[in-house]
Amino acid sequence: MDTKPSIKILLALLILSFILFACKKEPSAPPVPPNKEPACTIVSPANNTIFSSLDTIVVKVDATDADGTISKVEIFVDDIANGPAKATSPYEFTLLPLSTGNHTIKAIATDNKGSAKNATISIVVNYQPTVYIAGYENNSHASVAKYWKNGIPQVLADGTYPSAANGIFISGNDIYTVGYEFNGNTQLAKYWKNTTGTTLATGASSANSIAVNNNNDVFAGGWEIVNGFDIPRYWTNGTGKSIEVNDFVLPQATLSNGQCSSIYLKDNNVYSTGFYRNSQGRFSPWETTNGYTPANSVPNNDKHCFANAVFVYGNDKYIAGNQNSPATGLAMATIWKNGVATTLTDGAASVGVATAVFVVGNDVYVAGWEQENYYGGGPQYAKYWKNGVEVKLATVSSAATGIAVFGNDVYVSGWESNGTNNVAKYWKNGSSVNLTNGLYTAGANGIIVK
Repeated sequence: MDTKPSIKILLALLILSFILFACKKEPSAPPVPPNKEPACTIVSPANNTIFSSLDTIVVKVDATDADGTISKVEIFVDDIANGPAKATSPYEFTLLPLSTGNHTIKAIATDNKGSAKNATISIVVNYQPTVYIAGYENNSHASVAKYWKNGIPQVLADGTYPSAANGIFISGNDIYTVGYEFNGNTQLAKYWKNTTGTTLATGASSANSIAVNNNNDVFAGGWEIVNGFDIPRYWTNGTGKSIEVNDFVLPQATLSNGQCSSIYLKDNNVYSTGFYRNSQGRFSPWETTNGYTPANSVPNNDKHCFANAVFVYGNDKYIAGNQNSPATGLAMATIWKNGVATTLTDGAASVGVATAVFVVGNDVYVAGWEQENYYGGGPQYAKYWKNGVEVKLATVSSAATGIAVFGNDVYVSGWESNGTNNVAKYWKNGSSVNLTNGLYTAGANGIIVK
């Protein structure tokens, strides 16, 4: 039997199987799905939120990745990175201080495969002024000089002896306050640069107002007992001099009882005002520039007249104070513009005192107080007058001591009785803000807003 054809057939089948096996394709791997971009949302603040320049702005971002993980989240403010990226949740960012105006906030979330997604919002930052107030608050046994910056108190004295801050001035980043602090039994005029005190006098004294020019010269005004008389004093960098006044009755230069009540700085000129006892024994107002003596007497009605504050706007000089009515002898709150007096209260049955003045454009703001029912023994009320129109700030015993206008807002410092103690406070557009809790007597004596 011939077996060769069978062998040939077998060999052919083997070769065919090898060829078929060699040509068989392995099954291909399933296609890789494309990477999904992450999700990114700014949770807060809401779009178009309005902030003040004093606000701390925190941006919260929600970032997730459906097919992987979030590798980082970044925040940009007006296309500038706001600090380092965050790799882990929570994705919260505290923004660096922002200028006033409109800003764009962008959050960018990047996943572990490099895909990124962003979210954008807009915010607005409005300038919020800083409110500085000088005053005092009693402790269990003595008054303590303080200032408040946006309601936060800064103690200026240790409280061992009585002290108070009567005025305040801001120069750059420095806060100057002025007043007095007792040294044992002697009251001494003093000013503080931030919290460092400088004593101005050796005799019993007090300082009422302060200003600092561009050369960092410090000017203060007040009074000091010299040779047994409390006389107006003016200090330049700690060196004091007495203010003589041209007595309008004699006339001649007179040095007598009185004080420097107020100092105002404009264009590097220092304007000051106060009052003195004239040759007829009545108090009269005076004013001078750069501490020049003898000072000039402010025209008055030949009764007791007091100048308590000065403000210069353009070429006009405004002095706030009070003068006694010729008819009743009661004090009338008064504003002098370039020596021309306008009374704000009539003095018929009330006592009025103007303590501060601020001028913007054609608007003249005067702060003070009025005892509306003098003969009935009624309380005095904190008030301010805008162009002679009264705004009553309280309905209990109170007083306004300082005034400042910023934009459309009117700020007034002062105090108000809670029935037991006086509470230091200020009013913004008539709404009161307490600076002290009323457990001890306190007062706010001056205000600056900037």
